[in-house]
Amino acid sequence: MLHEKAHRFSQQLSLSSAASQCWRAQVQRNQLASKVSSILLQRHNWVQLLQNLKLTPSLFLQILHRTQNNPQISLDFFDWAKSHLGFEPDLKSQCHIIQISLGSGFSQSVKPLLDSLVHSYPAPVLVEHLSLSCKGRNSLFQSLSFVLETYGRKGLFREGLEVYDKMRVHGYTPSISVCNALLDAIQRGNEIRLAWSFYGAILRNGVSPNLLTWFLVARIFGKNGEHERISKIIELGVYSSEIYNTLVDCLSKSGNFEASFDCLSEMHDRKIIPGFSTLSLILDGACKHENSEAIARIISIMVEKELISMSPLCEYDKLIQKLCGLNRTYAAEMIFRKAFDENIGLQEATYGYMLRVLSKEARTDIAIWVYKLISEKGVVLNEATYNAFGGVLLRKEQSEEVCELLMKLIRRGFSPCSSDLSGFLAILCRKGRWREAEEMLNVILDKELLPDSLSCCSLVEHYCFSKQIESAIKLHDKMEKLNLSLDVTTYNVLLNGLVVLRRMEEAVRVFDYMRRHQKLSSASFTVMIQGLSRLNELKKAMKLHDEMLKMGLKPDEATYKSLILVFK
Repeated sequence: MLHEKAHRFSQQLSLSSAASQCWRAQVQRNQLASKVSSILLQRHNWVQLLQNLKLTPSLFLQILHRTQNNPQISLDFFDWAKSHLGFEPDLKSQCHIIQISLGSGFSQSVKPLLDSLVHSYPAPVLVEHLSLSCKGRNSLFQSLSFVLETYGRKGLFREGLEVYDKMRVHGYTPSISVCNALLDAIQRGNEIRLAWSFYGAILRNGVSPNLLTWFLVARIFGKNGEHERISKIIELGVYSSEIYNTLVDCLSKSGNFEASFDCLSEMHDRKIIPGFSTLSLILDGACKHENSEAIARIISIMVEKELISMSPLCEYDKLIQKLCGLNRTYAAEMIFRKAFDENIGLQEATYGYMLRVLSKEARTDIAIWVYKLISEKGVVLNEATYNAFGGVLLRKEQSEEVCELLMKLIRRGFSPCSSDLSGFLAILCRKGRWREAEEMLNVILDKELLPDSLSCCSLVEHYCFSKQIESAIKLHDKMEKLNLSLDVTTYNVLLNGLVVLRRMEEAVRVFDYMRRHQKLSSASFTVMIQGLSRLNELKKAMKLHDEMLKMGLKPDEATYKSLILVFK
């Protein structure tokens, strides 16, 4: 009894001591937070005084609680701590600084911070933490609106829709500007049905569309070539230069040039002066449809307005670059070809503009022609341009020419997306174009790029079944250098091929590599045990047998009985 009382007293004393230590640590943190806060609020030279501060997220939140009434100081301290103290704020800290900044009109200052968070955290997690940092309904509405607008601006419309639904659950109705940001992201993503569904939700929730909303609606109609519906919007008395541009673009793309020119007259009547952007839409459409009459007519208008020169010899570069900047690829191509036919030298930058915009618009055949000109002339472009061209080649039909061009680009430093590259290789393998797949894969591995294992597996199996075991080993050697591995099935095919040819030394090396990558199976052990047994390496075979059983990879009964016969 006395012993039990002593034990309980000892436990209580231990708990009391731990609680005391925790309380003292909390008091010290509070004192430090109070001291730092006072320095921030009262001393202009706080940077020099806080250089040795060891800042943690919990301490930062305590400091922030004391300085939040001076948001500029809070924000300055947050930025300085990250850059000078190596402070790594957690999500809670970042949400609190966002909320304080928004409440004080510093939304621009925290825009880069939120831009990074929307890419780093799932929408529900981000919304939950922001909600916890807010004080009152107005604060929450402001924060959620800012997040929704950010998702729209970044083109992350699915995440934006999650936030929109969350706002509706809380009884909030986002402003039309915030709704427009999300609607714009949806239409830029070419999700036409979803765009109409969201537009309907905006109207049902009592939000009145503004001029930008109507422009976005016109853009959605334009994506479906519904120029009559865009005209109906204008007939309602809702128009702007952007809406007219959308109509002109839609008409020109469909080859309806008379209506396009009528639009220009209508714009003049409404005191909207069509500029280079509008007129070049007609020129682009006319070049696409090879309508020489429309080309001559629109060029005449552009010359009359002094938007282009009658003798543009010295302005070819400027004109081509301007057209490329507006994605008028057909018009840019016409001027580019004219310069080429007339032997007029162009700036290297102009070739870059052409290749980049043709790649962006997936006009691959013309992009290839321009790239060949670039190669012939020895023009050197920046990495972004080569990457854009390489990206469009990966989506092109896998012709021999495309394969050659891709390999040249990879050799010169193009680093394509792994999934795109693997997809390209997989198609070559499926089509049985083994030579091209092999050449491509060798270039990829030599540059230490990392394709997925599927293409490598296909090639190794092809080598084994076509009795090219040397090629299979060479490929696997390259994979080893990059720490890549095959799947279990392919490894078993490779092992079997080596064992059949009595190349046991290489088989053992491959088997060891499989072990390191946890790719062993009962079939792997069976092949190796049989191969070693044929060479009378019974001790090694028995060792593998024991390892197999220890790993729980015993084969089926019939296979196992056949396997152990070699040990009798």
